[in-house]
Amino acid sequence: MKFTDKIKSKIKNNALFDKYFSLESGIDITDDNQVLYRKNVVIKNIIFFSNILYTLIFTIVSISEPSNWLLTLILFPVTFVVNLTLKNLIKKGPQDRMSQDIAMYVSCFYMFLSSVLIYIKLKFGQTEYLMETGYILLYYSLAICAFYQDKKMLKNISLWVVILVTILHFTVTYSLIETDVATDVSKIWMLFTGEAFKDIIIRTILLIMFMLVLYINVSMVNFMQDERKKELIKRREVQEDFTKVVTEIFDVTLANNDITEDDKKEAIVLSTMVKKLASLCNLKPEEANEVYEFSKIHIEKKVDFNSKQFLNEDEKFEALRNETELGSKLIARIHLKRKCEELVRSTFEASTSPSFIDTVRQSLQGDNYSQIILICDLYVTMRSFKSYKRAYNHKITMEYFDKYFKIYFDQDIFDRFMKFDTDFEQIYQEI
Repeated sequence: MKFTDKIKSKIKNNALFDKYFSLESGIDITDDNQVLYRKNVVIKNIIFFSNILYTLIFTIVSISEPSNWLLTLILFPVTFVVNLTLKNLIKKGPQDRMSQDIAMYVSCFYMFLSSVLIYIKLKFGQTEYLMETGYILLYYSLAICAFYQDKKMLKNISLWVVILVTILHFTVTYSLIETDVATDVSKIWMLFTGEAFKDIIIRTILLIMFMLVLYINVSMVNFMQDERKKELIKRREVQEDFTKVVTEIFDVTLANNDITEDDKKEAIVLSTMVKKLASLCNLKPEEANEVYEFSKIHIEKKVDFNSKQFLNEDEKFEALRNETELGSKLIARIHLKRKCEELVRSTFEASTSPSFIDTVRQSLQGDNYSQIILICDLYVTMRSFKSYKRAYNHKITMEYFDKYFKIYFDQDIFDRFMKFDTDFEQIYQEI
């Protein structure tokens, strides 16, 4: 695959986004240190793209103001140092909580400070019409800080932002602080009644409202995350208990399922017959293969909860679910095999009662898969030597089917088996 095709495939499957910007990529969300570590990684990537954005803004400004090219060039080593510092702090890993906390505050401080500097530069440059672009970056930096979803940190930063932005409004946005204001009452009156002051009040209100919305959003996300963590912890506790209980159940249920070489040979014969009968009953190829695989699952498969290593809890949960499903299928298959033994034993011991017949028929009613397997299993059992019976030839076996076993099966399945009985005899003799 070409390099461009790989990139397109990753973009289409969100692989690139998950790698660089997904907050839950490869971490345990119940571990606060791992969560903060992953957030720092994501914010560092956002800062990297933010630096590219800042460079683009200064490049655009420098086109009309050649004097800004020096500032644009100086921006590169500054952003490089910031990214390198964050990288060195973050790479210490989630086990170093202090380094992760420092990286969080460095990221937030840098984002706010850089947006302030860009705002001031655009305000005093020749391209004053771009001032509002710089002002928007203040909101952009706050939004990035909110990504940490840390209420305490956001609350502290919001307080400093209001103070510093208010100072910017009076000193940079409108330059309302003058040396003679304190001694000139008329200027003080003009300061608080002018359009500039009204604009400052409106900007401050909007900023506070924006920070309030961010704080509420962070509070809601924190609440949902805390509840999710609690539920996940509970699920893990239940999962561990469930695993122990299910393991014990399977161990007890399957303990007597010792597989001998004769059992393996019979399973091969049986599965071949099952595949043949499934096709004769006009099952679809995928259905025929499904009943074929199920007929020999107790020979080929085994439940094992402890042999695998898992990368995360989700993978462990999925493996537990798969093993549980496998265990259920194994129990169902072994139960069907034991039902075959019960039918044969009750027939030879003359212990078949009407209630027994009704119970078996009800358990098999509408279950074509089980009926196909059971009728083939009965044939193999009748032809084989057992502790309670001798091995019978094909003719006698067919007589038993017609006299004793016919009542348990759907007419169509039984007729198909009887019509092609010589095919099943051939399979038994050849394998």
